[in-house]
Amino acid sequence: MSVIEKLAFISDTVTKIMNFVLSDDEIKQDFNEYLSALSVKNPDSNRVNALLIPYIFERRLTPERKSIIQLYKEKNTDLQDSEIEILSALSKSFSSVFEVKRVLSNGFELYNIINERMYKILSLVKMNNFRGITPAQFLICRIFPMKDEYYLLEISNVVSSINKDEIYKYAIAKIIEKPEVVYEQNPRKKAQIEKLVADLGNKFIECFNGDEIITTNQYADNLINLFNAYCEDGILPDKSEIEKNIHQVENNRFFTVSDFQNSYSDFMEKSMEGFSSHSSTYDIGIIYDKELGLFVLPFYQTLCKIFETADYKTVQGYKDCIKNFLENDKVPANIIKRLASKYPDFLDRVNEILSTSYTLDELLKFYKSDFLEKKIFSSSSVLYSSKIFEQMMNKVQQNEELKEKTNIDYSKVGRNDPCPCGSGKKYKKCCMLKN
Repeated sequence: MSVIEKLAFISDTVTKIMNFVLSDDEIKQDFNEYLSALSVKNPDSNRVNALLIPYIFERRLTPERKSIIQLYKEKNTDLQDSEIEILSALSKSFSSVFEVKRVLSNGFELYNIINERMYKILSLVKMNNFRGITPAQFLICRIFPMKDEYYLLEISNVVSSINKDEIYKYAIAKIIEKPEVVYEQNPRKKAQIEKLVADLGNKFIECFNGDEIITTNQYADNLINLFNAYCEDGILPDKSEIEKNIHQVENNRFFTVSDFQNSYSDFMEKSMEGFSSHSSTYDIGIIYDKELGLFVLPFYQTLCKIFETADYKTVQGYKDCIKNFLENDKVPANIIKRLASKYPDFLDRVNEILSTSYTLDELLKFYKSDFLEKKIFSSSSVLYSSKIFEQMMNKVQQNEELKEKTNIDYSKVGRNDPCPCGSGKKYKKCCMLKN
């Protein structure tokens, strides 16, 4: 099969899957609900095609959470071997953020700023469709691997290099949303994160004399900062310093915390403010899982109280609390296993509260299938090893320092006094000329 024939065959397969979504009664109904959830009304054919790509490759249906490609294969039993091969390749597609390094005659050379790896991407359509794309721009696009080559499925956005900070914020948000995008296509990065997780796990136990610690949101930031400081300078914090930051809430109850609903535009700034900036007070569990890393879990102690209290109904919001931990895709299967091991009646109470009859395996398969299928490290552990996160945090810190310097009162500083900006120079040889 020639290159042109191969590209045409891949495109034809993608088109067949799109038509399948629009023609299968059950899937078409779900797709229409998907459009409604996105507030998309009366889309034209181009808009439908653009939305079909993320739908096909990200949507999961049926209680077994089957992908659209799985359902397509099940309902088309007469597929050719070559088409099955393409479907297998398409199922490995992923969306990420790339910097354009070179525009080629048949594709692009792209640097994935999330997983820090170069890719040579072949286009399924003629390159004149991408006439406006130039080096140094950023692409948000979906690609897939097949036989040691990568193919471009779609470009959802093209961003100018002028907006580098915004694209970095988007990339960090994507890492927090799906940490695995950093290492699934980069074995070197995965090995680096695994070593980091193991090293930090040992340090966490040395720091807190155990793998979990519970406090309130008003003090959680302080404990995390003590741990970070120990990781950086190797000096164990005083036991008294840890103890003064361990507090209990007056009564354990689960409720909605509005401060978690930060907008995309300010999530970095809000993250730097930390949990202590929240107006409500609630309990937080800081848990270190030896396989997956550090998890900071609001209402963890409240969840535990449901299994520690004789009458769980005395815990306000007990049902919503359990559902939150089960349905939250940031809480791994390992945390649920930890609770099941810690509390002998864990499963009985969950089934009683939810009116179900799950075994532990069934519960995990229904709610935590992604964590069973692949290794998903905690987003905080992955961010520790991310270059773009380090660069963005350095920039935010520099901006904060600059803001502080601009608020310094220089009116009473003598020429030969140390400069208040902290440079170590005399005022006359530093900020005096600027002022």
